[in-house]
Amino acid sequence: MIKYIVKRVLFIIPVLLSVTLLMFGLSSISAGDAARVMAEKVYNHPTQKQIEEIRHENGLDLPLALQYANWLKKAVKGDFGKSLSTGNPAFYELKRHFPVTGKLALMSIILLLILSVPLGILSAVFKNSILDKIIEVFSFISVSMPNFWIGLMLLYLFGVKFKLISVIGGTHGDVPWIAAFAMDVGYFGILIRLIRTNLSEVLLSDFVKALKAKGLSSLNIILKHGMKNSMLPVMTRIVSMIIGVLCGSAVIESIFSLNGIGALALEAVISKDLPVLQCFIVILSAFVVVMNLLVDISYSVIDRRIELK
Repeated sequence: MIKYIVKRVLFIIPVLLSVTLLMFGLSSISAGDAARVMAEKVYNHPTQKQIEEIRHENGLDLPLALQYANWLKKAVKGDFGKSLSTGNPAFYELKRHFPVTGKLALMSIILLLILSVPLGILSAVFKNSILDKIIEVFSFISVSMPNFWIGLMLLYLFGVKFKLISVIGGTHGDVPWIAAFAMDVGYFGILIRLIRTNLSEVLLSDFVKALKAKGLSSLNIILKHGMKNSMLPVMTRIVSMIIGVLCGSAVIESIFSLNGIGALALEAVISKDLPVLQCFIVILSAFVVVMNLLVDISYSVIDRRIELK
């Protein structure tokens, strides 16, 4: 396993290099002029000469390949440049906004597991029953509704009508549980049906019949043997959902006025704050790669028959 982990860690390097190269190339041809944005922070109405001076001072007039090399040299040391909006280091801005997104992501995952796992198990155990049909309808509805629409409806209901949360901030007791629920809506049905499908297959297998013949309780068979043997695809999906929550939080954060990294990235796109946007993409890309590595390692931990090569 050590050999496999080392190989995968080394593979992360070219992956991240490819991401940074693509990101830098696309950001350089995007609409807007970073030099003009920087000049407007210094001068009220910058002239073309002042803009060109700012461009030269920051090396934006160098060939693109040289700009990338200079940026990469600093980025490896954790220096992604300074935010064009605040003047603070880009990584500091990301770190300052992360607690809000981290709290939202944690609450989202907790709600997702609390609701989806029991419903998925019940749907598999009572397959084709009335309860299964009700859960199936709920799953269908959840995947059919976009989270931004649900977010607006929940904000109106709990913020305007019942006044249980602040319309600006969208939290109750400093916990963004309404925003977390809106974030989860599209994932509930997916995870419930995935657990149902995999657990149903396991419960119909021969080894489960043998366990029943030995007199093991149904609860023991479901939780200890059934869930363990159906967890691999479920775990993969849960990790992809965690990644989706962190990377796709901008819409929900904007609706509920949560000042997290998603809202920060969205603002960086609008204002062409390239250092912040580049820092956001690199850090999130590294997170995705590392999470995928951890999932692969967890496979062999859960199921000893899987050998990592």
